[in-house]
Amino acid sequence: MDTELLKTFLEVSRTRHFGRAAEALYLTQSAVSFRIRQLENQLGVNLFTRHRNNIRLTAAGEKLLPYAETLMNTWQAARKEVAHTSRHNEFSIGASASLWECLLNDWLGRLYQASSNLQFEARIAQRQSLVKQLHERQLDLLITTESPKMDEFSSQLLGHFTLALYAAEPAQMKADLNYLRLEWGPDFQQHEVGLLASDDVPSLTTSSAELARQQLSPLNGCTWLPMSWAKERGNLHAVADSATLSRPLYAIWLQNSDKQTQIRDILKTSVLD
Repeated sequence: MDTELLKTFLEVSRTRHFGRAAEALYLTQSAVSFRIRQLENQLGVNLFTRHRNNIRLTAAGEKLLPYAETLMNTWQAARKEVAHTSRHNEFSIGASASLWECLLNDWLGRLYQASSNLQFEARIAQRQSLVKQLHERQLDLLITTESPKMDEFSSQLLGHFTLALYAAEPAQMKADLNYLRLEWGPDFQQHEVGLLASDDVPSLTTSSAELARQQLSPLNGCTWLPMSWAKERGNLHAVADSATLSRPLYAIWLQNSDKQTQIRDILKTSVLD
């Protein structure tokens, strides 16, 4: 479907006059008539009744009108979005909600300072979904706590961060608290042993560190949080009889990504400052 035909159809339906439509479109009246005939031939129906200067939509024209408006609006939005991406050199970064909240939000701010010519998309999803998006070239860079398991991926270890078990009140013991599971990756589950009885379940499971933090007091709970983030938030207290855990942080991308230069430049800005 030629969008110019739809554009001409909409202008004639608005003005109900081939001459005025031609003026609005900067075309000759014969060009407008030709476009309308082309559209009618494609659809196999008459779209207008023509009686001298009295131009009216046929029943088929009335049916087409809302679809033509929707198609043109969608096309204009697509053109704007594509042009916007081209102008600003958009770069998409994916991570879990907890990583964005605790570690990557400040990093994103530093990226804008270091790369003013880039427009970033910060995408939040589960790791499995983000790996699929990376593989399908819908995502440029993945930040995760697990190393890549596919040969077509490249990776860089960005460093390590430390998790501790936190509660809302000081001097709390693990046995006296309900466990709130904040998702730090499938391989993290081995560290949760001892926080739950064999037949027990977490009082809350979430991928949001902020949500888990806000529920510590209402649920009399404890959860694993990055120590640097917990210190900034305040009013959080390490559980007395728990240890700390070190977690790696990786950047992962496709080996044959066409944004290799941008990736290298972006990763020059340290994540774990």
